[in-house]
Amino acid sequence: MIIDNREYHTIKEVKNGLGPAPIKTAQGWLHLAHGVRNTAAGLRYVLYTFLCELKRPQVITHRPGGYFLAPQGEERVGDVSNVAFSNGWIATKRGEVFIYYGASDTRLNVVTSTVEKLLDYTMNTPADPLRSFACVETRNALIRKNLAVLKGYGNLPGRRSTGRAR
Repeated sequence: MIIDNREYHTIKEVKNGLGPAPIKTAQGWLHLAHGVRNTAAGLRYVLYTFLCELKRPQVITHRPGGYFLAPQGEERVGDVSNVAFSNGWIATKRGEVFIYYGASDTRLNVVTSTVEKLLDYTMNTPADPLRSFACVETRNALIRKNLAVLKGYGNLPGRRSTGRAR
């Protein structure tokens, strides 16, 4: 069964595939997968997430645009350069998630998160609209939303403190 199609000029342009077994959550099955995009520097493997219904796991409910994790710095250099690839994650009873990923077929790394944060990212990151103009509109909407949140906290960018430094 094909769950996620290849899409030109996205992280799933060349190929994509599931990573480790999904994590069962109250909101659905949380998946970690890899996608491959053709770039001027060659193929780039990245990780992305998506969420499926619990009772109908073939139905994707949330598909955030872009990548969740991509190789950076020294992770980009190795036997097969520019690759992040995962076949393992562990969710603890406390909700911590340890995500194990290989970098450029040369090293193994682990990053940590929580089920709550992964679900927040997956459920609240807009899907890729697959058109340049629509992508710009999506980013602008995110910026407006984030500025409104920051304003609510009194932390607008460029705002100076009224207190004196000591």
